Amino acid sequence: MALLALVGAGAHAPRAAAATPCWKALLTDWYDGRIDNVYPIHCYTDALKHLPSDVQEYSSAHDDILRALQNAKAELRKEGKKVTANTPVPANNGGNSKRRTITPTTTSPTPPGSSSPGKHTNNLVDKLNPDSPSSLPLPLLILGALALLLVAAGAVGLVAKRLQGRKPAP
Repeated sequence: MALLALVGAGAHAPRAAAATPCWKALLTDWYDGRIDNVYPIHCYTDALKHLPSDVQEYSSAHDDILRALQNAKAELRKEGKKVTANTPVPANNGGNSKRRTITPTTTSPTPPGSSSPGKHTNNLVDKLNPDSPSSLPLPLLILGALALLLVAAGAVGLVAKRLQGRKPAP
């Protein structure tokens, strides 16, 4: 009976993996200073909406994404297609064979009330990955570790001083 309960507790329906939104893929693509791939039109506008304020203020991301959006629209107009938010970008990439077209993938949503497996782990890994757009800066991590080390050393010194003060004088 206990074995049956253990097997029943371990068996569960597999959950669908959530795909990375195309705007996030575009921002990750931009973080090396250029956009190497072609995305659907709506991805560019979504990326502009989700652009972090510090990146928008202190980098050329906004202008670079707008330029890539205008290039994608120009390519569509050159082919005589009507440009809408959901218009797919042509696969020939304007003759640039190094660029590849990114098409968004759809997956079934995670049921309400349940979380996708590994979601918290993936967020932590993304924040520590230096290639991720939302990563923590390495100098900040080093300074934080140094500050903790200095506080710990001060606490040890304080405890040692108090212990010396309790010893009886000879």
